[in-house]
Amino acid sequence: MAVTNNAVIGVALGYIEANPDEMDLMRSLVVLALHGPAITARSTTPAHVTCRAAIVSPDWRVLEIMDSSTSIWHLPGGHVDAGASSLLGAALGLAARHAGVDTNMVIPGAVIPFDVEASIAEAAPAREEPEHVHYDMTYLFHVEDRSLAVPDSVSTRVRWVEPGKVAGQLGVKLTEASRHSRLVP
Repeated sequence: MAVTNNAVIGVALGYIEANPDEMDLMRSLVVLALHGPAITARSTTPAHVTCRAAIVSPDWRVLEIMDSSTSIWHLPGGHVDAGASSLLGAALGLAARHAGVDTNMVIPGAVIPFDVEASIAEAAPAREEPEHVHYDMTYLFHVEDRSLAVPDSVSTRVRWVEPGKVAGQLGVKLTEASRHSRLVP
């Protein structure tokens, strides 16, 4: 069963409740989901939802993978599969597929995204995709041990970085969360 537009709207409203200062960003997504085709479908333009997984270790290092085609480090994520039943599940599935994460070794931080960012995806003429917007829903996952999260047998290049090394607003939020977690006994 695919993630419905109503499910995305529910997630967006939960995110707004937790992050009221980001209402303008989410308003656009909600309007598109209310009036448009499947907002999680890769073919939906002018925008669609994508998911990422921010996997953090007990010492607040964040898992990144290297994109073999661009040699750029980033969080595991991508387009939502048509068979995904939730955005949280989609993010976890993408982490398993792209980074080899053992899904039984991670604990979700919440059922709503930790962060949402809108970014421009350049046109891809080979796939007949025009320029469009990705609403990247990033879910936070915790692991008890880095080595258990990603087995050594995985061929994907992975690294664990400090939260401040993660680009954009997400890096700021992860850094703040890491500071806050260290204050709690």
